[in-house]
Amino acid sequence: MDNRKAYIIYIINCIVFIALEAVALTMVSRSSVVQRSEFMKAASAVSNTLSGATGSVTGYFSLGRVNDRLAQENAALRIENDRLRTALEQTVGVDSLLAGDSLLFDYIPASVVSNSTDRLHNIIIINKGTRDGVREDMGVITDRGIVGYVLSAGEKYSKVSSVLDIDNMVSAIHRKTNTFGVLQWNGEHAGEIILHDIPVHTEIDEGDTVVSSGYSLIYPAGLPVGTVSGKELRDGINYDVTVTLYENFSKLRHVYVAVRKDIDQLLELTGGTDEGGDRR
Repeated sequence: MDNRKAYIIYIINCIVFIALEAVALTMVSRSSVVQRSEFMKAASAVSNTLSGATGSVTGYFSLGRVNDRLAQENAALRIENDRLRTALEQTVGVDSLLAGDSLLFDYIPASVVSNSTDRLHNIIIINKGTRDGVREDMGVITDRGIVGYVLSAGEKYSKVSSVLDIDNMVSAIHRKTNTFGVLQWNGEHAGEIILHDIPVHTEIDEGDTVVSSGYSLIYPAGLPVGTVSGKELRDGINYDVTVTLYENFSKLRHVYVAVRKDIDQLLELTGGTDEGGDRR
């Protein structure tokens, strides 16, 4: 009972104190022009601080919407860039592996929900699924390289087999010599991948660029992969070329699902796979 009475007295004292402070401030502000001006400055400063804090909080919670809008704009820009690049290649007569191939793709922007880089079979989960147009075996990319392909697609989320999977193989080309090889991770370093089956007579130097070949149903041609950082002779006739990846998989946040428009017709012709028995 005593505690309750003390608490009530404390509340009353606080209310009286606040009321007296308000009266005092009002009287001070009305006593002279200078004091009124200083009072208004102080009130304005407090108001601006609160407004700034409110704006920061509001801005933080709106970042998700901003990122989604930017991702959509980037996807549209990627499609337009593909169209202009193809038009330029055809205009100037540049030799391309698959001129016009990039026009066959649309892109679905997605965010990475979870990702692993320290296993032999690394998996990525993205926040787009069948309701967004994602299907199994679609390629997943970024502006800095190949990420993997869709293993399974749920309604809202999809599971992606990362290129950092020892069973995941991707066709690629040593750009300087247009030499075809197969990319496969060796399970060691998350920042490196191996380009196999490069003939020993191929002139390969550190810093050379490796890109996607276009010999695939799910990845556009010419996607950047990485740069040559070493080579090792294997079986006396081929090099295993170490490629340092452009994409930092430990910081992967935003990706694009590459949707090939004519995939159904191609699958009918190939019986579900390409000549190598693998869509990738």
